[in-house]
Amino acid sequence: MRSFRKRAFAVQYADWDRAGQSRFSRRAALTGLVAAGTLAFGGGRAWGAAPAGALSFLAEAVAAEDGRMLRLADGRRVVLPHILPPGPDRHEAMADTGPIRDAARVLADLALGRVLRVDLSDPAQDRHGRLRARVAVDGMDLAESLAAAGMVRIFPEPGAEPERIAALIGAESRARMAGIGFWSDGYFAVQAADPPDFSVDRFEIVSGIVRKVTPVGDRDHLEFGPDWRVDFTAGLDRSLRRELAARGQPVDTLPGRAVTVRGWLRSWNGPFMEIRDPTGITLP
Repeated sequence: MRSFRKRAFAVQYADWDRAGQSRFSRRAALTGLVAAGTLAFGGGRAWGAAPAGALSFLAEAVAAEDGRMLRLADGRRVVLPHILPPGPDRHEAMADTGPIRDAARVLADLALGRVLRVDLSDPAQDRHGRLRARVAVDGMDLAESLAAAGMVRIFPEPGAEPERIAALIGAESRARMAGIGFWSDGYFAVQAADPPDFSVDRFEIVSGIVRKVTPVGDRDHLEFGPDWRVDFTAGLDRSLRRELAARGQPVDTLPGRAVTVRGWLRSWNGPFMEIRDPTGITLP
């Protein structure tokens, strides 16, 4: 397997599974954020009133702490969902933190000194207490802008809206095809499923031809190599059958087709990726 650069940096990323996410509601997250319909920032300046029953507010960011996290003027931190900038893998340190700084610099250029519209996601907090939100500047979506700049890869979190993920993946794909940002030097790459030349305990985008679909327990295993004991396998939660069929992509028709999957890899009879949400699998 090819070697990966060692990475170490004190940035923690949540494991985005259903069990790990906070059940904090978006409305509850606004308590304390929006007082009398406004948010006040440095110098006593107040930025626009939030609408009645608001799940959105205006804010000012004072720092970009990495490629997807902003610190607001009131001290709260906001994470942009569904994107993954450079950062440490689950079990590896990161010696070269340059990519983290590069991604943070781009986010800072986009967001600092601007009026931000913050639309809280559901759930509105991650397990570290950070707000989860879609953030825009003058109608420009920050997550899409980062993807278009080649600074992040798209990592759909459970329950993501398909239209939202499609827009993000579209921006990511355009950056990849143009060789922009981290796609320019192979730091970001789409891995070939067969033969599997990648390590586990990390996020990857993997593409290949499905050889066989095998029902195993409550999953459909997409087998990409001749030997399931060592080759790459993607396990689709059985609940995805109906949704894929509705997209005109029944699971039983996948053998022989090119498929791209994205998510965290673990070791289980070779590299294994579990797909729980339909946005984690795309077909041309």
